Amino acid sequence: MPLFQEISNIDRGDNMAEQDNTKRQKRRAFLAGMAAGAAGAGVVGSGAYVAASKAKTLMTPKALEPGQAAQVGLSFADSRPANTERKKAKAGSPNVVAIILDDCGIADLGCYGSEIKTPAVDGLAKQGLQYTNFRTTAMCSPTRASFLTGLNHHSAGVGWLADIDAGYPGYRGDLTHEAATLAEVLRDAGWSTFLVGKWHVNNANTTGANGPYDNWPTQRGFDRAYWFQGHSTDYFKPSELFDGVAPVEPPDDPNYYVCDDLTDRAIAYVRTQKALEPHKPFYLHVAYPGPHSPLQAKPQDRDAYKGQYDEGWDAVRAKRLERQKKLGLMPDTVELPPLSLGATEWSKVPAEHRKIMSRYMEVYAGLISNLDMNIGRLMASLEEIGERDNTIVVLFSDNGGSPEGSPTGTPNVFAPAFGRPVPVEEAAKLYDVMGEEGTFPHYPMGWAACSNTPYRQYKQYTHLGGVADPLIVSWPKGITAKGEIRHNFVHVIDLFPTLLEATGVERPKTYKGQVQKPVEGQSVLPTFSKADAPTRTEQYFELGGNRAYQEGNWRLVARHTKGKDFEKDPWELYDLSKDPNELNDVADVHPDIVKRLMDKWLQAAQLYQVLPLDDRNFVIRLAQDRQQKSLREAWTFHPPVERLARDVAPIVCGFSHTVDIECERLPGKGDGVLVAQGAKYAGWVLYIQNGKLVYEQSLIPWVERIEVAEALPEGKLNIRYQQTMTARPFDGEGALFVNGKKVAQHTFKRVLFSTSYDGFTLGSDLGNQVSTRYKGPFPFQGKLGVVNIRVDISKSTPVEMLRFINAMGLNV
Repeated sequence: MPLFQEISNIDRGDNMAEQDNTKRQKRRAFLAGMAAGAAGAGVVGSGAYVAASKAKTLMTPKALEPGQAAQVGLSFADSRPANTERKKAKAGSPNVVAIILDDCGIADLGCYGSEIKTPAVDGLAKQGLQYTNFRTTAMCSPTRASFLTGLNHHSAGVGWLADIDAGYPGYRGDLTHEAATLAEVLRDAGWSTFLVGKWHVNNANTTGANGPYDNWPTQRGFDRAYWFQGHSTDYFKPSELFDGVAPVEPPDDPNYYVCDDLTDRAIAYVRTQKALEPHKPFYLHVAYPGPHSPLQAKPQDRDAYKGQYDEGWDAVRAKRLERQKKLGLMPDTVELPPLSLGATEWSKVPAEHRKIMSRYMEVYAGLISNLDMNIGRLMASLEEIGERDNTIVVLFSDNGGSPEGSPTGTPNVFAPAFGRPVPVEEAAKLYDVMGEEGTFPHYPMGWAACSNTPYRQYKQYTHLGGVADPLIVSWPKGITAKGEIRHNFVHVIDLFPTLLEATGVERPKTYKGQVQKPVEGQSVLPTFSKADAPTRTEQYFELGGNRAYQEGNWRLVARHTKGKDFEKDPWELYDLSKDPNELNDVADVHPDIVKRLMDKWLQAAQLYQVLPLDDRNFVIRLAQDRQQKSLREAWTFHPPVERLARDVAPIVCGFSHTVDIECERLPGKGDGVLVAQGAKYAGWVLYIQNGKLVYEQSLIPWVERIEVAEALPEGKLNIRYQQTMTARPFDGEGALFVNGKKVAQHTFKRVLFSTSYDGFTLGSDLGNQVSTRYKGPFPFQGKLGVVNIRVDISKSTPVEMLRFINAMGLNV
């Protein structure tokens, strides 16, 4: 008999016995009443007493006041429970939506002077406030760390990218636990918290199945997260998405596009939450990957701008400045600066190169248009469910336009990064498909200068071109001003305290037993209602040895030359009240101000963990960091093994190594991928197709293969790929062995240096495929046994390092 039925029968038996007892009591009371009617009142009192006694044994006792410990007796009837209600936000508390764009220059949005159509973003500005003096940290990870914590990026432990732990407090590349994130604070105050998109504040080496997870989104305050860790992603076939802590593959849909997917997930998160708890506020963090490279856009979005950039970047940025003046964003006295470092005047670009260079900007504009469309979808969804009016929307970019596409642009951003730039003539052959799946492009530096109009320099620099970014705040219920411009000085660290003040939430002084650092930002909430409200007047800047300090209208800045003595860097001084885009250096005129601001910068550097300065190229830092910490000589895999994220997978590129695979080819079922790492943009794969064994390295547009002429036999096989370097990391040869016999070999024109964002998979090729010879994951049809990888991890010699630097064309 089921347990619940037994209990039910027992309860029925108890009830019947109680009913009999009650009848007997009533009979006695009646007889007693006949004998002495005056006792009638006592009968009523007796019944009330019985009812009260019965209720005590059935009803849950009233809970104690919140914060009081439970009172425990022998039974629940003699006890009082503690209050178990969760923390609730104050009725009417606003929702918060933070929208972070990646590498979007201040002049790339319509309301900031762009010709790119951004009606949704422009609509936010018309509904709220548009800031002209918003500043960031010049790089993605640092800006995100500052926004999430209200700390300067070095204080937050992310003075550089979240790829390397340098061992110094300001450069751990992992978000500090001495500052609760905005999500942690709001969640504990009664908000639901959601993240979609880029994270990039946990150290890359922790993004594996074994963690540690302590800095993953769902451990830093987000209830739900659909995210990726690194710099960017493949827009058509992302391979490093996580749902919480579980790696997931995007749907196999020819129309898939990651910005659409992220927006769909954001909308679903909010609508689900409102269905369950209609009155609970939410914090939604939407971190789109765009317009960070790779510049990938839907063909229809790209082609909507066809021909619009044929006039070149000089003409386009001049028109942008004129629109900025008409919009009241820039004074009429502002002049267009010379092109920034690395960019060439359009008139000097060879005529035969201009068509493909214009094409890159068409792709970029199409990408931004898609972002705007998705922002519009999100806002429309909030409007439809009645939440838009009391939702604070904060939209900003993390740094200025990126110069990482080189002077001429590239159809594959990994090619120049890995020392093999694509000639413009080769890139031009991809004109028709540029920006589509199969390309991984980035625009030329001239267009990056255009993105940052009217400022000088780019992302990674502390001149205003690197740190001046768009900021829009819209809150229909809380901001009465509509479509107004704010010229107040605001830094990204100010947004954290601003949002807490707007939501009426206090940041705890201790969190999870950890004493919290003081918030270093300053709330700018008063600017929501008053254009002349005072904001911060001073701020330091530093990234990669580039430095700046602002005091009121005085701005001191140094562009560091890699490898040079920091103390010999020339400092430039600008009076922003007369020269808002840093054109007229007055350092020689005001040496006393230069000295004062240099001293202030050093004081801030000592206070906020900026030192020691490190100007080494990112590739050199990463290579050295991996040699010291991440290289592993031996790997053994017993399939099935989940996809490994790129930063925790075997590092074999550029090293002598062997890959030994035990497998069994079944009758008529012996094709498929054995092991793959990366994608066609930068990757390698070992597979069997039509019975023939193939090893392939790809760095689009270059592909090198080693193919076995004879078909493999069926049955159990031992397959080996062996790579022997003659001069690391680019010169070497590869060979294939079957059952101990060499069956093919090849001398590489150039060995692949590293892989793309895609991870490491066994038995299939997940994400974007390495080879164009097969479609989809191409899973191995047979049985995959033990896979052993052995790597020669001997340290690079000084000669090898010098050869590497020269081959890569690095400025050190």
